[in-house]
Amino acid sequence: MKSSVLVAVWIYTLVAVVAEVYVSYAVSNIFFETGAIIAFAISQAAAVVAFYMNLKEEPGTLILMVIIPLMFISGLLITVVASQG
Repeated sequence: MKSSVLVAVWIYTLVAVVAEVYVSYAVSNIFFETGAIIAFAISQAAAVVAFYMNLKEEPGTLILMVIIPLMFISGLLITVVASQG
């Protein structure tokens, strides 16, 4: 079973890389292009980390330990950007 999950992660990573290359050539809006490539890169990193660290078997509290600081940092960034005008 573990090898099938490994193949799935590998295929997802390959598809995400192809999507990143397509977005970089096809999209003319630099902000959308950058955001899409960053989103693909983060999703690839999350898939690899979840596989190698066996995070899919962890309880939901582990997810909360990631989401709560992420929400806090997002709030700080929004505050800084909003204060700039």
